[in-house]
Amino acid sequence: MSKPHFRFILVRTEYEMNLGSAARLMANFGQSPLYLVKPDCMIGFTAKMYAKHAGKLLDKAVVCQTLAQATKGCSLVVGTTGVLRRHKDALRHPLMLEEFREKIASKKWKKSDTIAILFGAEGNGLKEDEIKACDLLITIPTVHRYPVMNLSHALSVVLYALTGQEKKLKHHAEAADPQQAKALADAFDMLTDRYSRSLRDPQKVKLAFRRVMGRAMPDRVELGALAAVLRQAWRELEGKKKAG
Repeated sequence: MSKPHFRFILVRTEYEMNLGSAARLMANFGQSPLYLVKPDCMIGFTAKMYAKHAGKLLDKAVVCQTLAQATKGCSLVVGTTGVLRRHKDALRHPLMLEEFREKIASKKWKKSDTIAILFGAEGNGLKEDEIKACDLLITIPTVHRYPVMNLSHALSVVLYALTGQEKKLKHHAEAADPQQAKALADAFDMLTDRYSRSLRDPQKVKLAFRRVMGRAMPDRVELGALAAVLRQAWRELEGKKKAG
């Protein structure tokens, strides 16, 4: 099932730092172009400094004078908000970002479909008329005492949720052999039995070790390293036992 295209639009952005950071983030996630609606700051030295190697995205940013121009041709216009009580007549029960992602994933999209994602100004977010122009709103769940995120931080979360790609590692760790895992568990059991008299519940200790190892899912090299230490400890204990 194909994903729709996303158009990320910053509305009335106030600070060059956020413009530059936005360009860098979009480059990180392979998104372009960047749309700007009546930015309150210029694309100057600071913006390009924060953009790092994504300066070309700033140079090619599509600057619009109206929101209608920026969203032209989009199948869906989505606003972002961190304040849920502002403009009660305009809010439309915003979806949590995760809910929105699931709804997007469950639909069949055409190649021509584009979804606009709007981010308002740093000071007061999207205005009432801008919210009314949205088909729906989404929000990122944050703590109630400090719900509003920085513009670039919010953009990074939304980019990751909607456009993040599965990264293929060049080198995959070799999975541990089941027999190797069993040998490690057996070695730990022997050490546990060695100290069983001083332990309240040896069987619980053994189970705890298996649960921890199960959650950790160590690879072949990691298991080998752990086994080496346990074998050495066992040899020393056996040597002391014979010497005694």
